[in-house]
Amino acid sequence: MGCCCGTGAVDDEAEQRRLVQDEPDNDARDVEAGLEGLNVVNVLLPTVYYVIVGRGPMAVVNHRTLVESAWGQGRLGELPVLHVGFPNPWPRYLQHGLGQPNHLLSFPAFANQPSVGGNAIDGGLDSQHFGAQISAEFDTLGAGVAEEWVGLIQTRAGMEAIDARIAAEEGGGAVRDAINLRIQDPWPAFADGEAPYRLCLYDPANGTARLVYAAKIDICTGPGRPLVMPPRDGDSAETTGARTPPWLSPEVWSLVERWRNRRTLNGVDAIRDEVVWNVGQRVCVTAGGGVGLNAAEKARNRQCALDWFGRAGLMAIFENPRNITFLKDPNTNVAREPARRRDVGIDGEDDLIASSRRARMGRGAILASAAAADEAVEVRLAAAQGENNIRDWWANRSPLNAQEARWTLSNEYEQEVAGLEVVESREYDRLVIPNGQETDAVGHPRSFAHHLVFQAVEEAGRLVALETADHLVRILGAACNNYPGYGIGTRNVHGNTPKDRMWIFHATLPVSAVPDGFIICGVNTALANRYFEDHPNRNVNTMTPGELAGVVGDVLAARIIAERNTRNGYSNLQQLRDACNSQDARLAQLEFAYPVAG
Repeated sequence: MGCCCGTGAVDDEAEQRRLVQDEPDNDARDVEAGLEGLNVVNVLLPTVYYVIVGRGPMAVVNHRTLVESAWGQGRLGELPVLHVGFPNPWPRYLQHGLGQPNHLLSFPAFANQPSVGGNAIDGGLDSQHFGAQISAEFDTLGAGVAEEWVGLIQTRAGMEAIDARIAAEEGGGAVRDAINLRIQDPWPAFADGEAPYRLCLYDPANGTARLVYAAKIDICTGPGRPLVMPPRDGDSAETTGARTPPWLSPEVWSLVERWRNRRTLNGVDAIRDEVVWNVGQRVCVTAGGGVGLNAAEKARNRQCALDWFGRAGLMAIFENPRNITFLKDPNTNVAREPARRRDVGIDGEDDLIASSRRARMGRGAILASAAAADEAVEVRLAAAQGENNIRDWWANRSPLNAQEARWTLSNEYEQEVAGLEVVESREYDRLVIPNGQETDAVGHPRSFAHHLVFQAVEEAGRLVALETADHLVRILGAACNNYPGYGIGTRNVHGNTPKDRMWIFHATLPVSAVPDGFIICGVNTALANRYFEDHPNRNVNTMTPGELAGVVGDVLAARIIAERNTRNGYSNLQQLRDACNSQDARLAQLEFAYPVAG
């Protein structure tokens, strides 16, 4: 997200530094101060920072690999580092298995590797262990923190305006006015080139804005703001309320009853621990994707009745072997073990049967409208193209009743949910709309840095970051991979631009929960900071074909790449040897995660 708010703001007065010209000692200053008509320069100027916008995983990878590379140390210089943004969100998402197993969730240069010590849940690393390790690594950096939201990055050369769309958000008028009040402030008398940028930060806790000055800025804000597409029949109070203003962190909105108790939520807010789902509630999830799966898992874990469906279907989410664990093993009454769907005979939508008796999975429907109905949400659906049905635990295919705008219930499923307070499939206790990320919305880097022109940073033959022409402002991680014009939806598999080569390389990596996931973002961020120049990469799960060939030769490198993407990578040497059908001694030179630093 475009970042951030909270309570740990840096104190302007405490952080100011005194600049004095030609002051040899205190006695000389005392003499000069008594001379009438002499101008003694004694100007307090704000601190100039190296600002990292973000406090999540890639912000930490960025800071750590800067510190641990010679190039990064030169870039940091003597500047104090300030992280601006919401707290790392991962400790407060529902405890679930991430989209990758443990060995794929390691990061370059980390001493607190998420891949070490965590349990597996549903075939993926425990999300709360992951979050705790990220926070532990951040704590070792000793950086300053400003838990505020970036409204605008200004250049010294101009007086750029804030995104006009801010005012259209709920409460946005006050945010706009607070920011506009500060961006008119004159620039302090810095030496040329000393503070070429400043960030206008907004603190929603007290409704004020302030300015922070920067010599360099790295933007590591993640994939974007959660997208809530309007229903077919247009927005209602239910759906507009699911679009949380970007300056309200969960730490802020969860303290407000009307935000915390919303019945209709975007996918990211829905899976926060602050949002409690009670046993037996009915939940409707209207799209697939990684966050859609997490919402479905939350419903399953809380023993809720679940209707989960997509416009075309849900098959795409099960290309990831880890996600197969949501499905029922047809030979038992339990969930499957992680596996590639092609290896376990899941060939079509009708093979997708949830392992929970209260969960149904469907296709061919879209959200037509959503409105408050007493203690529930009235959900009306419309048919999408193709087949329109929802399948229950008994493999019954119940059609969409177009006239009633709802799913019908099989006899078995009707008996299963008969004791619940809300029974009809048109009324739900929770409606979750997981439509992915809105990469050009208020809060995205494009919004607060729209006036800056970014160009590709190319390392290892591909895009690894974006930067301004002066090299002082960069965009890294998922924020780069989702920046308008650079996302996976714009790739050309036959193209030869740095962006195209990045997404072509991405297709060789182990399958990830989302296209711009931790695997590619971690290796790209380390490359952008030239970390591997000092610490060559031997992680078999992220090495390029050329790097692999340099260790094991072209033939084995090709075999490794061919099998790496369709599975969750390789976790040990025996697994690698089996996949390559080889006992070649050179394979033992490869590693299966980044080493624990220190």
